[in-house]
Amino acid sequence: MDTKKLVLGGVGFVLASAIVATAASIELSLEQEQVICKLKETVEAQEKAGKKLVFWPLIGKIKERVEVPFTAKLSSNTSYTILGVCDDNCSDLNLTLKNEQGEKIANDEKENDIPVISFTPTENSDYRITARPDKCTTEKCEFGMVLFVPKSAELDVASELPEELYLFKFCQK
Repeated sequence: MDTKKLVLGGVGFVLASAIVATAASIELSLEQEQVICKLKETVEAQEKAGKKLVFWPLIGKIKERVEVPFTAKLSSNTSYTILGVCDDNCSDLNLTLKNEQGEKIANDEKENDIPVISFTPTENSDYRITARPDKCTTEKCEFGMVLFVPKSAELDVASELPEELYLFKFCQK
């Protein structure tokens, strides 16, 4: 029995080491690094303003004028701040927030570097957040999105996030 635990523990350690080594050897494109660094700066600024990140950052590729949806369960009477960033090949990233029925609740379509939506739901529900760049100088742009609430907020639905996100270690700044 003890041998079995020792072998399983050893196998778990080897697998964990392989996963960590693989993650450490990931090479990011310049555009991915730009997005990660912008997200890191955004998270740091929001933390200084008394907010905390509630979900893992969403990062991906997006085509010009194409919407990328993300669904999040938001808690009632909690103030959310939703921010988006894009790489340097992208300009005018827009965010839109819709309810379960697809009705537009809020949006940020101003020409700016970091679109922001602030919203306080009146009920616990799923909401759809979409990101859409108006201009990409390449076929696809890299983008990222993050959601914050006040540090004092207690949520039923949120990601268990570590104190420091490993993702931000890729930011060389």
